Amino acid sequence: AEPQYVVGVVLMQLRRFSDAAGAYEATLRLDAAHHGAHVNGVHCLQQLPPDDEVARRRLEAVARGGVAAGLWANWMQRPPHLVKRLTSRPWWDKGEFAWCALLEEQYPQIRDEVLRLRRKPASFTPVGGRAAHDHTLVAAGEWREYPLFGNGQKYAENCARCPVTAGTMERVSAAIGLAMAGGGETLFSTLRPGTHLRPHCGSTNTRLTAHLGIVIPPGCSIRAGNEWREWREGEVLVFDDSWEHEVRHRGGEDRVVLLINFWHPELAEHERRIELDTWGYQPI
Repeated sequence: AEPQYVVGVVLMQLRRFSDAAGAYEATLRLDAAHHGAHVNGVHCLQQLPPDDEVARRRLEAVARGGVAAGLWANWMQRPPHLVKRLTSRPWWDKGEFAWCALLEEQYPQIRDEVLRLRRKPASFTPVGGRAAHDHTLVAAGEWREYPLFGNGQKYAENCARCPVTAGTMERVSAAIGLAMAGGGETLFSTLRPGTHLRPHCGSTNTRLTAHLGIVIPPGCSIRAGNEWREWREGEVLVFDDSWEHEVRHRGGEDRVVLLINFWHPELAEHERRIELDTWGYQPI
């Protein structure tokens, strides 16, 4: 099995995703429990056109094989790193997190800060500059960001330009702690009309994600698991991005949200660390 797996790794690095997935599928025929082949196999199949029905069937087959092998509990939740004891569902009730109400209270000031930032469009940079693999999520359109916290640091200059947002977020320890640990981010996320973020799963279920709707034109929606929802200005949505999710923007103007990754609430303080062993998975 291992020689086939190595072929898959080489082909993946060459961005020959369908061929790489074929090598991983061959690996799994020889070793049905090969974790790396499952993780990298679904990653490669996610890179193929979202409307490719054959690729979708191949992806589901590999993912269901991962469930049968005990790697995952649900084929639509397939992160490289999974802590099985954590409560898991695609969508969460924002009422479980008191700080969501704080964000909604601060929405008018946060929106004002965003609108001031957007007077200088260059403030928002293309996604992928800091985390190279993120740009592969854009199946169509354009995704831009304005980071505040992440990669183990506070973006001080950016935070100084939106002090209400930054100050509010610094009161959310689960988000700041994760950002400082290098496992998540807090940022403004902008999608241009016509953008489609392909179906994909995040890297771990040890974090959740919240979106505060800031500028939400009609025609914008997000799916987590099998359920589609729409953002509303001034309201927070909470979901688990280790479940398959995608975004479609069919509206006529930019969509802007405040994106917040934060630690799963069932993780004790001493467990809040980044798991480096992703079973050979190497984001491209």
